[in-house]
Amino acid sequence: MALSQETTKQLVVIHGWSGILLGILLYAVLVTGMVAVFSEEISHWSAGLVNTENPLSPSVAADATPLQDIVDRLEPQVNPEFIEEVALSATTKGDLNVFFHRHQTNDEGVIEEYGTAFEVDMSTGEVLEQKTGTGLEFFRTDEDRALSRFLVSVHTELHLPRPWGLLLTGILGLMMMVAAVSGLIMHRHLLKDIFTLRRNNPLLAVKDTHTVAGSWGLPFAFVLAFTGSFFSFAGSVGLPIMAMVGFGGDQEKMFQVMIGSQAEENKTPVQGPAIDSMLRDVKSRVGMDANFVVIEHYGRADASANFFLPAPEEGLSGDTLVYAGATGEFIKRKPFLGQQPSVGSDLFSIMAPLHFGNFGGLISKAVWFALGFAMCFVTVTGINMWLHRRPGGSFNWLRIGMGISTYGIPLALLGSGVAFFLTYGSGNASFWTPVGFLLSSAVVLGYAGWLRDSERLNHHFLLVSGVLCLVVVLLRLATGGPGWMTALAAQQSIIVTVDLLLMLGGAAMIYRYRVAARNRRRLQNIAQPLSAG
Repeated sequence: MALSQETTKQLVVIHGWSGILLGILLYAVLVTGMVAVFSEEISHWSAGLVNTENPLSPSVAADATPLQDIVDRLEPQVNPEFIEEVALSATTKGDLNVFFHRHQTNDEGVIEEYGTAFEVDMSTGEVLEQKTGTGLEFFRTDEDRALSRFLVSVHTELHLPRPWGLLLTGILGLMMMVAAVSGLIMHRHLLKDIFTLRRNNPLLAVKDTHTVAGSWGLPFAFVLAFTGSFFSFAGSVGLPIMAMVGFGGDQEKMFQVMIGSQAEENKTPVQGPAIDSMLRDVKSRVGMDANFVVIEHYGRADASANFFLPAPEEGLSGDTLVYAGATGEFIKRKPFLGQQPSVGSDLFSIMAPLHFGNFGGLISKAVWFALGFAMCFVTVTGINMWLHRRPGGSFNWLRIGMGISTYGIPLALLGSGVAFFLTYGSGNASFWTPVGFLLSSAVVLGYAGWLRDSERLNHHFLLVSGVLCLVVVLLRLATGGPGWMTALAAQQSIIVTVDLLLMLGGAAMIYRYRVAARNRRRLQNIAQPLSAG
């Protein structure tokens, strides 16, 4: 692209300052996003999942207690007002969750689900836990998912109150698109640059590596920034505006039109068919088990049973099979958004897979992790090159800030993992996991303010992070987590894999610290005779 010298200079300024102004926060979103890609695996690893059976699988239900028998037995134990809808799903540990609830508008004007939830052991039919509240409360206090939930929250909202966290991450996504587009335009020789790596000069080597990583990752950076901004602004701005403009502020009506059933109202009480029989029909139709079931207007003639399917191996998103809850008759295959297939629904459905890379199993997640790591590298090297062109003490605060961000954020995330395992099983892990992150962050900030040496700071944080990687694995085992043989026998190799990755990562960081310390001592030994002379 032919650009004048003045235009190129302006683009360089825009590219640089777009990265500098929000670079540290952007790095925080990127590094937590790398972790959030494996949120499901982390929840299984941290909770020690060994039960791999899906409680909504018809074969499991037939061998154990039928699902319909469990629902019928629990129904008399709840307030009749809560039998508006029934939701069935699997817990992190593989048990069955049955949630009787109704919809209500909270004090903030947001629709929420309120009712009674039961956790049931499918092998015995025993109720392990019963609680009453909102679905959001249950989600926020689920101990088994406390660690993975916190990691995702830091990525999507920087663990700030809504809607401010979503707005901030949305702005960061837009700034990332600015940096990506400006970087693409100002590289006149893009095809040459993406294959150029000069090793004879350290400064040119860093610049070339930054260019290569950034250029190859440009499509990914744009997709990541666009989808991330979409999710941030859709939840904080888009849906409230849609409800106000299109439905007069009635959010329940909006969600009913967008994702609910369209059955004509009929409150006549009926005894519908067994949930198990519909699950078997789902399996016969699509060849896979549902992972979530919602029966609207349960026990009425206008009941609608919705069976949500995971994405198939060759697809990006799953569909929903809708059945008449009163007769068990199959009605239609419905997309997640809207009542009929549409381009808009297809585009909406692929947003999450494109953002989190969860469309091709562990392979696609590993690719997304690697690309996310490349974007972290581009952010850090870009800011460091910008600082290198501005020597002196005026930007020392930013150098220290980069040390806090580059190595301090991973250290604090590991601190949240330590807090989780120390409190898991006490009922307070959801509280202490973010507290562990905040306490670790306070230690990082305090130590950085005391040391005020960015190079030594990086080395020290690197060592502590390496040690914490090993500590987290030991704590998981010491607090009752399944050993490797038990996990492998249950076909939960992800537990062993995460342990090994943490151990290898910790060993690599400790080794890198030792190399840096040895090099630093050599420089000191060389400098001492020179200064003495």
